[in-house]
Amino acid sequence: MKNYHELKTIGLEDYTRLAEGADHAITNLDSPAQLVMTDFRQTPPLTMNLTESISDATQAMRKVHVRSVIVTDSSKAFRGILTVIDLESRKVLSQATSLGLKREDLSIKDVMVSRDKLRGVPFSALQQGTIGDLLKTLRHEGSMHMLVVDPESQEICGIISASEIARRLQVPVEINLQASSFRDLVDVLFGRGESV
Repeated sequence: MKNYHELKTIGLEDYTRLAEGADHAITNLDSPAQLVMTDFRQTPPLTMNLTESISDATQAMRKVHVRSVIVTDSSKAFRGILTVIDLESRKVLSQATSLGLKREDLSIKDVMVSRDKLRGVPFSALQQGTIGDLLKTLRHEGSMHMLVVDPESQEICGIISASEIARRLQVPVEINLQASSFRDLVDVLFGRGESV
């Protein structure tokens, strides 16, 4: 094992300014949509197996400070996405009741959104669009997250998050969640989670 050494530190009495990145000042609705994409080729996503518990998923998301997890099966194939909104929704208790389980006994597959119910935006469209275009798309789809795909390789190469857009623009972003089933409709009407 290597020997590590303590790094030299200095006092901050004379430091009054925050550094700004090149893209920090130009992020607005007309900025390139690609600026708010988390690119999986540069930053690997948090992935979990669909058989793991929702408690483990909640802990993992908190630990790495993300609001979603990419769900895979035992062969590492993409199966869906699980978000904090899913975990905070009435869907969890409803699903537990319908399966005759306790909340803590639910697995990710019980509450995730499966890939057949998800929509993605092609990376090429993202490269040509603006953040405003992306927000309009998220609102139209009624989703807080949008996966970015490469149709040629049929790979999922990134994710867009409404909360990341809100953070970058420093404004609230309102997305009305859409229901794809009666259960989802009840969740949307009676408090599914947060609105950003």
